[in-house]
Amino acid sequence: MTTKVDISNQALSLIGADSITSFDDKTSIARRMKGLYDTSRKALLRLHPFNFATKRIKLSPLTQKPDFGYEYQYQLPNDLIRLISASTEEYVLETDKLLTNDSAIELIYVFDNTNEETFDPLFTECLILYLASKAAKPITGSQGAGESFYIQAQDLIKQVKAVQAQEVLSIQFFKEDDYTLTRRYG
Repeated sequence: MTTKVDISNQALSLIGADSITSFDDKTSIARRMKGLYDTSRKALLRLHPFNFATKRIKLSPLTQKPDFGYEYQYQLPNDLIRLISASTEEYVLETDKLLTNDSAIELIYVFDNTNEETFDPLFTECLILYLASKAAKPITGSQGAGESFYIQAQDLIKQVKAVQAQEVLSIQFFKEDDYTLTRRYG
């Protein structure tokens, strides 16, 4: 069973720091990792639409209309980290609302997945490297180590993108009414 502390300890191991038993340990390392963990996890989720943290939802319009510019507004989900797509191309995000002229909206979005057991192994590796990059200088005093782990995390995210691109059906890259396909294949 993978936990926040397990992931944090792997990052601490990379930088040569002592491990922790809990975020509530009375050590500066535990306090630092507690402060870094959730913000780092959310930042990584925002960088790439990882499959394990993707949801679909149909939204209902709010009764209160926007003051001007749009006919409808929708409450965005509380767990939204990043919007991947909406069923309309004409919308704007304002604070925690989506404004549009469409009376129905479907969203695909990255949600704030806090269940480490569902994390993709590559995401977990990215998170470990990212945590190590942020903790290295404050804990060990080494700026170079932090930069090295950050570069490794960036490289791994590129690999994740390549892996996930291979998991998408190629037909999803084309719209049903794609003029080129219709013209070529009737």
